Amino acid sequence: MEPASILIVEDEPVVAKDIQLSLQRLGYRVPATATSGEEAIRKAVDMHPDLILMDIVLKGNMDGVETALQIQRKQDVPVIYLTAYADTHTLERAKVTSPAGYMLKPYQANELRTTIELALHRAQHDRHMREQLRWIATTVRCIGDGIVTTDRAGRVTYMNPAAEDFTGWSQEEAAGMCVSGLLSVQEVGAMPPFENPAQQAMTQVRMVTIDEAILISRQGGRRTIRGSVAPVVDDGGIVLGAVLVFHEMASSGLELHVQDERSEAVWKRDQQLGRPQGIINLCSWCKRVPDQSGEWYDLATFIAERSAIQFNGGLCLECMGHCFPGDGRHK
Repeated sequence: MEPASILIVEDEPVVAKDIQLSLQRLGYRVPATATSGEEAIRKAVDMHPDLILMDIVLKGNMDGVETALQIQRKQDVPVIYLTAYADTHTLERAKVTSPAGYMLKPYQANELRTTIELALHRAQHDRHMREQLRWIATTVRCIGDGIVTTDRAGRVTYMNPAAEDFTGWSQEEAAGMCVSGLLSVQEVGAMPPFENPAQQAMTQVRMVTIDEAILISRQGGRRTIRGSVAPVVDDGGIVLGAVLVFHEMASSGLELHVQDERSEAVWKRDQQLGRPQGIINLCSWCKRVPDQSGEWYDLATFIAERSAIQFNGGLCLECMGHCFPGDGRHK
């Protein structure tokens, strides 16, 4: 594995050189150092380091915190602060950049290595998690089912595009709304709205099924939906919110009846193909059969091309005896 590359940002050249030598002895690559925030930004763009060691107090117009902010707007790179200042104000400013580490000068080489390795590992883990979240988020945006998430108070925290279409509300408009105001749902055949399924799922800490209900959109449109609601629970059993997933049902039984008829027709066709019926001419000598054009095929090919039946090669016991007369396995 190629050693990690580290950019050192330190305005004291002697100190920067000392840090560079220490890192190289630890097995890291240090292609460059920078003495100011402006130089650090340029070199970070050029070398794409795996990690930056940043002195908080820098000469020039930008200190280390501002430099880190500028770099992180363009690149996903962890930053470890090296500083002689441990006051509360400096620490609070550094927190804004979510640093991967914070080390006070003077430091020991083994402490520096531990901090760097932990920072690199966490950065790799965070990148993997962000990649996974991008896949999940893209999937959620693309599916046709409506998805709505809420916090523990039942306020909307997310809607996918399908849910926006169902409800007539945009994600920005719905954020923070009570889910009961967003999803006006009635049981089929009932006049008043029934119990909010999201609240029911969180209160009872179980999945709640919406078998059949009418969703009334913001514009007054009505759709018959089916779905389910599940509570989101942390490791300690605390309910954090709920996830609602729903889709539109057929507006009447006609479409379902047509689909059933089509399914039955397909099943009957498959059955007929799997069991050819009628009379087939079979040559008594070569065991071949003719098609409608008069061309003759071996029986296995004829059946396989006209049905779902597939043939697997092998020998019966009698043929095994003829082929291998001295082998006792066929007896």
